[in-house]
Amino acid sequence: MTEIPIIDFSEMDLAVSRKMHQAFTTVGFAVFINVFNQWQSDFNIWGDLVKEFFDLPQEVKDKYKYSGVEQNLGYSEVGTEWLHPDRPGDLKEAYNWKAPYDMEEKYWPTELPLFRTQAEKIERIMRFLSFQFMDRFEYALGLKKGFLVEKHLYGTTTARIIHYPKYNAHVKHEQLRGNEHTDYDTFTMLFRYQDCGGLFVKPINDDWVEVPVIDNSIVLNIADMFQRWTNDTYISTPHKVMNVLDKPRYSMPYFVGPNKDTIVKNLTNQPDKYEPISSYEYLLWRLKQSY
Repeated sequence: MTEIPIIDFSEMDLAVSRKMHQAFTTVGFAVFINVFNQWQSDFNIWGDLVKEFFDLPQEVKDKYKYSGVEQNLGYSEVGTEWLHPDRPGDLKEAYNWKAPYDMEEKYWPTELPLFRTQAEKIERIMRFLSFQFMDRFEYALGLKKGFLVEKHLYGTTTARIIHYPKYNAHVKHEQLRGNEHTDYDTFTMLFRYQDCGGLFVKPINDDWVEVPVIDNSIVLNIADMFQRWTNDTYISTPHKVMNVLDKPRYSMPYFVGPNKDTIVKNLTNQPDKYEPISSYEYLLWRLKQSY
């Protein structure tokens, strides 16, 4: 059975790039350790605020109701997103925010005075970390240094916190915490709080395998646009969150996407497998299938 690679991000850049290339051409997922040690206290503070937000009364959270896919901001309650279009809504609630250039004032919850300041700080840290990963990707793919970073400076990147609540009500047939899907953009960085497990991926020609739970790690996976961009060099792998329902689970995916004016076309020297496409039009098309 396939194992999910575990990569120490503090190793030499060349070694990390090679391990990333191996992981993302075969599995599409990897767990990274020693990535954000210097900001650990900020993530601890943010973890407490995440719980405070989801503990707010439902009528308060509903004041910041999801904007729709054009903006992709705000709060969505349990069952209103379905990652698999032919199955029931997912057993989770979520809140989306973005970098200041793409965020709207009305979606910041005023009931928690520290929330906005810390959310903006965490987003800046995650954006910086995403650029560090892009730097390694550039080397692994033989791209000009800065190529991917420049394409993502003002990207469609979205930060999200997710609460999978303790749940003892009726579960519909084929209803999961997060149903089987692939991500849409360039890549996803997943931070996990109070993780009780349940994240499974399905590598090519293999059974479902659980992603190991490692404290203070980042799970990074390739998304569909990057698979297309790399002409199938990197793999966007199906994944799902299974029903561990007897305890809550909190996580924070950071969906990294390119600038809206980016045309996604083959980065390799191999014959094109896909037509060039606007990254933003592609993203909107995929999001509309989920709500």
